[in-house]
Order: sequence, then C-alpha cells, then structure tokens
Amino acid sequence: MNFGSWRVLDQLPAEEPCLGALFTSYSFDPAFFEEHVLRAVLRLTSDPIEQAERYHHEARRALQETPVVAIVDAGERRPGRRLPFDLLEVSEAVFHPKSVLLLYRKFARLLIGSGNLTFSGYGGNTELFLRTDLSYTNATDASMLAAFDTHLGRIRALVRHPGTQFDLFRQEMRRRIPNAVADPVSPALALLDSTGGPVIQQLAALLPANAVIESIGMLAPFYERDDAAELDVTSVFGALAPQAGKDALLDVGVAWDNPQVHASSASSLEGGLGRIWTWATEKDGARVLQHMVPTGLGPNTLAYVDDTGQGRRGPLDEVQDAIEQRNLWVQPPPIAFAPRNAIAAAAKRFAEVRLWLHPATRLDEGRPVHRPLHAKLMVVAYRSGRTRESLVMLGSPNMSRRALLMGAGTGAGNVEIAVAFRLDSVVTLRDLVPELVHAPASAFELKERDFPEPARNYALAVDRAVHDPTAGSLVVSWSPAASDLPAWRLSYDGTQLATSTSPPDAPIVVPGFVLKPSTAEIVLHVDGRDCPVPILVTDLVALPAAPSGPSIGLDELLMLLGRRIGAERAIQIAERRERDPGGNDELAAIFGDGFGPTDVFRAWWSVADDLRDPSLSVQGFRLRLEGALGAGAAWACMLDAVKAKPLTPEEIWFYGAELLRTLGEVDMPPAEDRDAKDAVLKTFCARVRDDLRSLAIDAGPRPWVERITAFYREAQA
Repeated sequence: MNFGSWRVLDQLPAEEPCLGALFTSYSFDPAFFEEHVLRAVLRLTSDPIEQAERYHHEARRALQETPVVAIVDAGERRPGRRLPFDLLEVSEAVFHPKSVLLLYRKFARLLIGSGNLTFSGYGGNTELFLRTDLSYTNATDASMLAAFDTHLGRIRALVRHPGTQFDLFRQEMRRRIPNAVADPVSPALALLDSTGGPVIQQLAALLPANAVIESIGMLAPFYERDDAAELDVTSVFGALAPQAGKDALLDVGVAWDNPQVHASSASSLEGGLGRIWTWATEKDGARVLQHMVPTGLGPNTLAYVDDTGQGRRGPLDEVQDAIEQRNLWVQPPPIAFAPRNAIAAAAKRFAEVRLWLHPATRLDEGRPVHRPLHAKLMVVAYRSGRTRESLVMLGSPNMSRRALLMGAGTGAGNVEIAVAFRLDSVVTLRDLVPELVHAPASAFELKERDFPEPARNYALAVDRAVHDPTAGSLVVSWSPAASDLPAWRLSYDGTQLATSTSPPDAPIVVPGFVLKPSTAEIVLHVDGRDCPVPILVTDLVALPAAPSGPSIGLDELLMLLGRRIGAERAIQIAERRERDPGGNDELAAIFGDGFGPTDVFRAWWSVADDLRDPSLSVQGFRLRLEGALGAGAAWACMLDAVKAKPLTPEEIWFYGAELLRTLGEVDMPPAEDRDAKDAVLKTFCARVRDDLRSLAIDAGPRPWVERITAFYREAQA
C-alpha cells in the first residue's frame, strides 16, 4: 500500500450545496482561504481576481446562507481577511490541528491531515490527509461525527470568543445526528484528539493487549528537542518501547532540505565513498532519479547501498560513464533535522535504527518539483498471536512531547488531532512513502532546528471586535493584556478610530459603522507594528445587500423576488436610481407607472417556492425571509411607504395579508432541519401579523374592503 496523490482543494466540494463548513489550522492565510478554499467549498463562479467586486458579493451572500468558521492559532494567522466568515483564535495553548468538516444533506465530509490553511499546506508541501464521507444514517459514522463534535466542544472552551457561526455549524450537524453516541473508535477508523488526553496513549490503546511490536516508523518535519537523557516512556522514541520485541526496528524519516536534481559540478568516485549519490536515468520517456551510497570500490565493480537500504554491486565502467555524462553525481552534505542524542539513545533499545531522508526537491514526470516535507506519519507493525498487522496514524502531531505525549491545555501540550487505521499486513514506513531515501548515519549530520523567539502579539490586547449590522455599530473591547499597552492607535481601512499614549480603560464604540468589502479587520498600531484583529459579525443575515451603497428600494426588491432580475442587477438599478432619480427606464419598462397586485403576488409566490427547496440551509431559509434582499425587506419598504403616503394602509394590509396566506401554504418536506425552519417561519409571520394589527383600516363606504379583510381573516383562521 502507498498513498495517493491529489490536490486537497479537489477533495473538498461535493456536487451539491454545502450546508456548513468548519476548518482548523495552525497557520492561516486569509487570501488563500477566501480566493481558493471558499471558492471551491461554496461553489462560487466569479473570479476573485478578474471580478473582485462580483466575487465579494457572491461570496458574502453564500456566507449568509452557509455557516463557515475557521479556528486558528492566534499567533500564526496572516493579515488580509476581507470576508465576514468567523475567524476564531486560540491563544492559551498551541493550536495545531488541521481538519475540515463539510456538511451536506445526507453525509458529512471529514478531512484530517497535516496541511495548514495556506497555499503551501494545500499544495506546495508534501502533506498527508485522510478524507472520508460519513453518512448521518449509518450508526458507526454518526458516532464518529458525534465524537468529532465532542472535540469541537472542547475547542469551543479554548477559543477567545466563539462568534456566531461556530454554534450554528454545530447545530446544523447535531440536527442530522440527534441520537448518536460519541465513539471515536470504529472498526475502520479511530479519531485521536489531544484535548481528550495524550495522543500516544490513545494510539497505544488501539493495540491488542498481547501485541508485540516488530517495527515503529516515524516521519515528520519536526521532532522533540534533543537531550542526553536515556530512552524512556517520556521520550517520543521510547513511548512504545515497553511493547516492542527484542528484535524491533525503528525507522526515522526526516526532511532532506537540499537535494540536487542535476549535477552541478564534476564528481569524484574515490572521494565520495560513504556519501549520497544520485543517478539519473530514463524510464518510459521521463527522467527518473535513484539514490545510492557507495561503500566499496573494486577493480571492476562498485559496492553500494541503494535507496531502499539493500546492499548491491554494479559494473564500475557503467558507473564511470554515468559520472562523465553528468548522470551520476555526489550530493552536497544533506541538511537534515532530527534529535541526534535521542536517536543514539534509541539505538541502545531497538535492534536497529534506520534513518530515511525525504527529498524536498524531486522529479515529477521528469520535471523538478519542490515540495518540502510537512507530513506527519507513524506506522506500528506488530504481531498478536498468529496475526501480523499494522497500525497507521496520520494527522497534525509532530514527533514531539507536546504533540504526542501531553494532553492539550494552558501551559501543557498542543491541541492536535489525528486518525488511525489498521492494515491486515505488516508495512514499513518506506512501504507507505516510497520516495524516502535510506542513508547511513555516516552520510549526513543531524541538526537541531533553530526557532526564533516570537515577538509580543499585541493583537491579543483586543479581546474582541464585534459589528452589529442591525445597530450599525462596531464595539472594540479590551483584554487584560492591554493593561501595559504602550502608545497605540486603532484604525479601520485607513480611518483612525481611536488613539492614546496610555493603555485603554473602556470599550470603543463606533456608531454608523459599515463593514466594507476591502477589509474585515481592524488594525492595532503599536510600537511601529500593524496588528490586525478580525471583526466578528453578530448576524450575517442582517448585513446590507450593498455595503456602502444605496438601499434597495421596493421596486427593485419586487423585481428581484419575482425573479425578473438577479441580485447583482437589482443593486445596479438601485445605484443608478440614486445617481439619477428620474431616469430609471428599466423599472418603467417592467412596472409602467408603478407596480400592482400581480407584481406583489408574484414576488410572494416566488419566495414561497424558494422556501420549499429542501436543499436550502436554515440560514438560507432565514435569508429569504429576513435578509436585505428578502421578503421582510420588501414588507418593511411597504410599511415605510404608508408613512410617506405613496401607498394606502388598505393596500399595504392587503399585500401583508396575502404574504401571510402564501407563507401559510408553504409545506416543507420532511427533513432534519424542518423544525428549525418552521420556527423561523412562525417568528417571521408573527411579526407580520403584529404589523397588520397596527395598520388602521377603515372600510367606510367601501364594502369591498370589508369583504377582502373577511376573506383573509378566514384564510388565516
């Protein structure tokens, strides 16, 4: 068995609308997330570069319908967020999981792996992900989803502020698995979660009680810090040693950062014994590379160890010809990172410790590609009675104490997540990762990675920045970390919001705030540094249709709801109306001197038809009723028209009564979210009824008014 190769972005979307999306990551690039990940998951059709404004409108409306949340480490996210998805931060522990959970109508798609939400993590590095589709109606799958929800519940306790979309996402999932009992271990897959305890203990618990480990393989870009201590259960290499047999092997795979895929200078065979060489040959019309370590030079043959670790011999004349033709060359001393002393200690416990290099640059279909190692993998081969099997774990944990040997928490271990599965045969690390190159310890020197001390994260001085679109306000509150803040300035999109030379002592309230398409972050300027802080929105459904643009009028709304124009066109007409109030020929072409009952009825009927769509999410359902381009917006415009007197109270009452009658006939098909949608509909209709009661209608000498009101009262009875 080995792993398949594919683009992570291609594995995300299904051929149907997504009902909710949750992502966890250590580092985070908002531009990549918004322009590539969201485009794939939400199936957006506009181009984020060539059609930036259209793309933003399309993405913003999709986010109003689909709860999307990204949870990341507070110290590792990059600036540049423009869209109002919930970007939540964890700062009290190192937040290192990499997972994706996408909700669809009949199943959820789960990805767990090693890649961050960056271009490198989703395509530039060598990463490992496991993707599985979990059916809501399958008891085992539902239990796995419930276990993941338990993991999310523990994460919720760690985030600095939970926002709104996190809970909406979890509600959407729980509606589909209401009776599932959380069980992180299934016959096919096990979920390993450091928020529930050390990952290595959860992995060890999957081994049979009488298991004897025959080999352990580890692959990671980062290992535990080196020390001179003896190997024991507090060491990553020693954690499983008590269950290992006396002949057990340890395979350690490390990153090889500087391989050369072409000869750069002449090579001398006599001076290159014991070093890594690379031989380029042709296979099926493509250039391929093989690695070797020459160990002995005879009169006519060369003894060498191939890249699988096997000793071999080859004709010396072929070797010399390849060197002369620059098809065989010696590699520069490899740059590889792993704890030298810990590996030396492991060599005293295991029968053999084999070192493997993962080349960052290699050939793919004959072309050089640079994909540095960022994957994390552990393979445990064991025998249990007469059975020989392997346990494979992949996910976010590096081979370090904080990742594997400690439970997550403040001042403790990292937040990590991984999956494990069983194979009914014995496999080794190189069986799963065939590009690994075996190399004796004499061929390279192991080094420790140097990590610079991080600078103070001044953004943590802001507890939260919350925009309420209904109130039109932004409220910035401060955390205890602001108590010693030096001179500071707060801005939004280049406009200063506040400034002081002393620490802030009260929240900052910005009235009349509009969330612009250009940015969804405020910036705290301190000590010559710009520290972005994500803005959370209290209710995405309440966001205006056109940020910083004109309000959408009743005529445009009726055309939109009646499916005569699209949302983009409605906004354009509103903008044109604001520039030239008397020159709106498009409205006149449709309505003539004004809209009539047929136009209103058509709008209400179209809304009702939309609400019957079973693929519509609960938030999408709300949006059709309560959003800036929904039925509620048109109804609010009608009520305003009564005050301005273009319409009479009787007309408005008539249109409102017809809206209630039409919505009362909406028969939603049986579905997991039917009750939630029904609650939204009842709340909306109750508000319309209250509005109708407030309208003073006097039939007077017009008996037809009484007949119409009697008809609708009877219809609503």
